[in-house]
Parts: sequence; structure tokens; C-alpha cells
Amino acid sequence: MKRNYLYTVGVLLTIIVTIGACSKKDRDPKLIIHVQETDGIAADGARVHVWPGPNAGQSGTGSNIIDDELMDQVGITDAAGNVSFNFRYSAVLDVDVIYYKTYLDTLLNPITDTLYGNRVVKIESLRQSDETNEYNETVEVK
Repeated sequence: MKRNYLYTVGVLLTIIVTIGACSKKDRDPKLIIHVQETDGIAADGARVHVWPGPNAGQSGTGSNIIDDELMDQVGITDAAGNVSFNFRYSAVLDVDVIYYKTYLDTLLNPITDTLYGNRVVKIESLRQSDETNEYNETVEVK
């Protein structure tokens, strides 16, 4: 009788540990960039380039350049000034933004200004139980 009880407890503990271990999964990072002007107005239609940068992967003595096309992405912001990128790996990335702002001068002639923004962000692939692994960053264009 005691053996059946110990056997049952052992099986239940094994099941609980197995379920607990399986609930956490690797979550690839998702980077959400919000682009805005200095006055806080969202930059609709800005071109956002997210990439590992010129010194990516370089150590003090050698060079381990990241050569993965998935880490070099370009997107255009929506009406709210947001664009999202999905990555497979952890990385430190450069975010370069170009925004062509068109407005009318006093004579109602269209004028286009080119505004730029830059930021460096760090994203990490995590092992976690919830489904999101999002990084939200704001880039201001000037």
C-alpha cells in the first residue's frame, strides 16, 4: 500500500515538473518604434531603418560581424507614428529615421523639410511564460 502511495506521489510530481518546464518558451523580441517630432506630433510615413550598426559584433581584438538579413529591417510608420519589427535574436541595434515633413508656407506653397532621428536600442530573446516580449522605444526627429 505504501509503495502505491509513493509511486502515485512520484508520478504526480513528475507531471507537475514537466508541465511547469514546458510552460516557458523562448520569445523572440518585437521592437515597436514610435516616431514623433519635437513637439510630440506623430510622424506619419517616416522611414525607419533598424540594423546592427557598423560596429556590431566587434570585440576588442577581433571581429564577429553579424551577417543576418533578419537583423537589418526597414519599415514605414503608420498614422500614429508607429512601426514594429520582429527579430529572432538578442542584439544592440541602431535605429535611423528619416522623415519628410511637408507643410504650406505663407503663400500656400508646399515646402518639404527633411528631419532625422537616431537611437540605439537593446533587445533580448527571453525564455518566459507570457506571450509578449515587446520593446517600445520613441525616436524624436529634428
